[in-house]
Parts: sequence; structure tokens; C-alpha cells
Amino acid sequence: MSMDEPEFAAQTLATGGTLDVERDSDVPISTQIYWQLAYQIDSGRLLPGARLLPVRELGAALRVNPNTIRAVYRRLSDAGYVTSRHGAGTHVAERPPQRRGTEALSGIIAETLRRAAHAGFTADEVAAATFAAASERKRPGPLVRVLFAECTNADAGYDAERLGDEFPGMIEAEGALLDDLPERLDRFHYDLVATTTFHADEAQALVAGRVPVVAMLVGPGYVELVHEIADLPKGSRVGLICASGRGLDNIRETLALSGTDGVEIVSALIGDEAGLEPIDRDADVILLSREALAAGLGDTLSRPERIRSWTYDFDPSGLELLRRAIDHAALARPLDAAEPMAT
Repeated sequence: MSMDEPEFAAQTLATGGTLDVERDSDVPISTQIYWQLAYQIDSGRLLPGARLLPVRELGAALRVNPNTIRAVYRRLSDAGYVTSRHGAGTHVAERPPQRRGTEALSGIIAETLRRAAHAGFTADEVAAATFAAASERKRPGPLVRVLFAECTNADAGYDAERLGDEFPGMIEAEGALLDDLPERLDRFHYDLVATTTFHADEAQALVAGRVPVVAMLVGPGYVELVHEIADLPKGSRVGLICASGRGLDNIRETLALSGTDGVEIVSALIGDEAGLEPIDRDADVILLSREALAAGLGDTLSRPERIRSWTYDFDPSGLELLRRAIDHAALARPLDAAEPMAT
């Protein structure tokens, strides 16, 4: 692509790579630039603290109105990607929003573009179709849309799939991290947010009244495990292994609320060999999150009799509560969005 063509690419160290502006695209230019800069930050091409080009300089390089660049930077700032200070310019935030699976998503997109090209579709046609499909997600559909929120990706995705199986033909269920609830509700239409009773207050605060929140009871097996830990003799050591610091904090909080006292808690993240070694050596009980179990850590630790699965099933009363909320949401939706649901 040459600089004389209508589609222009700006290559600068400040932007971490190439920015492409497709002037004949159906996607607005400001959205094109925003998506590309956000992706460069998500993928690590633009590191925390990196300085973006000044508004007028990037606008001139791309042959775009400076007000368009200014709007893009403001949108990036609102999303937490960058910080701007008068006289200092615009920099990538020291702690930009954590986007999950950027590398995996890139692979999905690359494969989609490859298959589309094989079928004769251009990348712009794929982008337009994707944008249209995403826009559709903002409107009510034939099924009740339930967003299940948890503190780990594994639990959120697993539980959303279980709920879909529990209410076939009635709901479309998706998983989300608790912290992502405001953004997901901003971008897409959901009729309900569901979570466990442990996260009910947090979910209510994040949802801020936009949709009903259903707090679901978990089964007795999980409660029995919590009581087992709470009843350990003082001085016992409990190891926690999880995929994220948020997950570890959640387990600690749950144990504290259950009355666990005088028990030493030692934690480590998956892949932290230095942290896992003392847990395997010294812990009397080891709690493994769903991600840790999926990673096969249960097979790598000695004395498997100490291992407990930090997972849960839903109590039937919790499922019945959700069923009633689903029925209510189905009756409350606009007539032109509703279609007969399977029973």
C-alpha cells in the first residue's frame, strides 16, 4: 500500500506498528483507528507507558481531521487504555484493561479471514458482517439472554454452559468476569445477570439496576467443603492454587466469612513453580480451582488424599429461582422480539 493511495498506513514507533485507514469502508474511520490502537495495547505491541503520537501529528500522518484523533484518544481514555495529561501527551495506561485471550482471538480472526477469502469475501465484508452481528446482539432476541458472572473465566464459562443445558430452548447463556459486567451490559442486550450468592452484593453494585440479578444457591457439597476447612485444627496449613489473584482473593474471603480461624493459608498461581513447591511440601489440605484441575495439577502433587476440588454445583432451589426469573423476563420482553420458546 503506497502513501499515494486512498487507503493510507502510518508506520511509527509511537503507535507500535501500522495503522490502516480504509476510506471506502462502511466502518467509521474513528472506529477503525480505535480498534487498531486498542488491539495493539491488548496484544502487547504498545506497552504500558508508551507515548502515542500527538493528535495533530497522527492526524496529519493519516490525513484525518485532528478532531477525529482527539475523539479516538478520548474513547481510549474512557475505556482505560490510555491516560492524557496537558503538556505530557497521551500514554498507554500503566494498568490497561485486562483483555482475555487476545492471542486466541487473533487466531480465530485469522482463520475466519482465511476461510472468507477462500469463499470470495473481502476482509471489509467480514468486518461489516461482524459489526452487524454485534449490533444485533444489542437488541432482544427470541431467547432470554442470561449473563452468568463469576470471579474466574473457567467458572463463568463452565456455569454458563451448564445453565444453557439446564434450560434448553429457553435461554442463551454467556459467562463473564464480575469486573466486566458494566462493559458487557453497555455493549450487548441481556435480560438477566445470574451469579452465586457469594457474589450477589458485588454483582448488584456493578449492574446498578440495569437488569435483574439472580443470586443462586450452590449445592451442599461446596458448603461441606467450606465447613471442613473451617473446622481444621489451629495451625493447619491450607494451600490454594488458582489461575488468578482475583480467584485466590475470592477463596480467602469465602473461608474468612465461614469462620476459618487459626489456619495458615498459602497460595500460588498456576505455573508458579516456586510457589507450588512449599504448598506440596507443607499443606495439610490443598484446594484446586477449576483451572488448576483442568491444568492437571492434581496429578503432579504428592499425597493426592489432601487435594480438594474448589468447585460447586447449583442447588435445585437456585435453579428454580432462575427459572422463575427467566419466565418473567420472557413475558416482559417486547412482542416483536418474542417467539414461542420450547418447553
